[in-house]
Amino acid sequence: MLNLEKSKNGFLGIEENDATNYAASKAIIIPFGLEKTVSYGSGTKRGPQAIIKASHQVELFDEELWCEAYKKYGVSTLKQPKIKTNIHSALKQLEDIVRQVLENNKFPLILGGEHSIIAGSIRPFAEKYKDLAILHFDAHADLRNEYQGQKFSHASALRRCMDFKNIKLISAGIRNISTEEVSFLRKNRRRIKIYWAKDKSNWDIKKIISSLKNKSVYLTFDVDAFD
Repeated sequence: MLNLEKSKNGFLGIEENDATNYAASKAIIIPFGLEKTVSYGSGTKRGPQAIIKASHQVELFDEELWCEAYKKYGVSTLKQPKIKTNIHSALKQLEDIVRQVLENNKFPLILGGEHSIIAGSIRPFAEKYKDLAILHFDAHADLRNEYQGQKFSHASALRRCMDFKNIKLISAGIRNISTEEVSFLRKNRRRIKIYWAKDKSNWDIKKIISSLKNKSVYLTFDVDAFD
């Protein structure tokens, strides 16, 4: 069993108490600032700490749940491990962490880091949930089989997820796709549905939600989806 060390300055800036204790918490924040295959902008290794720092400015009261939800569910933030140098070893490292969190019957929330982290985090979910859907918000399809000679590139993140035959994919916000990816999309229309950014005003949100009914859902965001 891994030794999952807790961070002392975690998500939402919650003071150290029972609500941040790993054993008592239902939600576990996993910082994993992977930066191995970036091809344009850099700095993804600093992503988790930037998100956690910004979260300290968020009020703890939730206006939808009408309570301070962390007190009810518990939120524990893990200390980021020393990430392995090799991309394959790093993804296996994340896979092992996520698997243990799932085995402890907790809800993992992974903070990256470049989008290729999903190639490591998805395996424990695909093994546990036989009817798994990924709801993916991104500007890019990330369906290349490889990019710049790397099969675990950020540009191949969702393609590696599709290697698991029990996974279906819904991608929303896509505005950039290659010819190779279009060909893969055509061959996998029963497993992949794309909601294009250009059609955003016509998205049927109820239809998107209904397509996920009775499925286990893995939710993933790439920051450029918010452009």
